[in-house]
Amino acid sequence: MAYHGLYKGALRELILRFKFGGDLALVRLLGAWLENAASCLPAPDALAGMPQHPAHLRRRGFNQAHELARALHAATRIPLRTDLLFRKHDSAPQASLNAQERHKNVRGVFGADASVAGLRLWLIDDVVTTGSTLREATRTLLEAGAAEVCVLAVARTPRTTA
Repeated sequence: MAYHGLYKGALRELILRFKFGGDLALVRLLGAWLENAASCLPAPDALAGMPQHPAHLRRRGFNQAHELARALHAATRIPLRTDLLFRKHDSAPQASLNAQERHKNVRGVFGADASVAGLRLWLIDDVVTTGSTLREATRTLLEAGAAEVCVLAVARTPRTTA
């Protein structure tokens, strides 16, 4: 996994403006940060943004992960594939759930297209919290035959010490 920075301070505020405020003008900046963070990853065959269920997409109006993947595609010319990973059903929002509930909430929620077989992918998202959703998506892609999946995000929530 590679990410630009920690989900706090100014970076958190920018992501919130982008994701919940609909400030799509920020996508180029966030995409540039993704490109920089990706410099440590092996080159992929394709980019894939984390999919949203159509009902969630209708509520928000755009898929922030797809917008980030589009910006990265524009900067790198790496093919963007929106057909490789999909949500089979909607799930409860993860934000109010603890780590164990998040894992259970996303179990089996994704499906993958057979054309993923043999591909090396960068799976794009805005924020990694517990990693449950990205782990489940990665598991789905690998079980469908993807050769490799690297996760790339703008930010990661700071780890807490207990």
